[in-house]
Amino acid sequence: MDDNRNVVVEVDLKPNDVYTPFRWDRGNIARWVTAILLCLILYDRYKESQATILSFPGGGSILAIIALLMLLILLALLLFPYLRVRAMFRKSPAMTKTRRYTFAVTGITVQSDDANSDCKWSLFQRAVETPGVFVFSLTSHAAIYVPKRCFISSDDVARVRDLIRENLPGKWRLRRE
Repeated sequence: MDDNRNVVVEVDLKPNDVYTPFRWDRGNIARWVTAILLCLILYDRYKESQATILSFPGGGSILAIIALLMLLILLALLLFPYLRVRAMFRKSPAMTKTRRYTFAVTGITVQSDDANSDCKWSLFQRAVETPGVFVFSLTSHAAIYVPKRCFISSDDVARVRDLIRENLPGKWRLRRE
């Protein structure tokens, strides 16, 4: 394989490329397990003291508060992160503009209508590959997302993996495909 071959990718980022509550990854599994455990704890506490709660005048409203609390837990842990990503895309029109990423031995070049940037590999803290996207972390709160659906061929995906392995030693988590 020619080591000087650059990979050029045109990216039109969508909210589901950044986050979806149904993606099978560590963060989502932790959110789902936490939400289920909290709801089970609330349900168990309610069942244990159901007779006592219902014996109070207005005990039905306590039941409604418990149900509302369970719903808020589910929304806070599962839906709100997705809504936050959607709001980011709504508030920042630059997020939806097409970008051109050029992956080379020297680093990643980003070109868009708003800015151009030459990023050396040393700028990135780590790179993670999921089934649908490459994530290049700049800081703990900033990253570059490159969806695999935007690559022209599987050879380009393999070349990007090779570049990551060569230039970010020990700072990557890639798929074996």
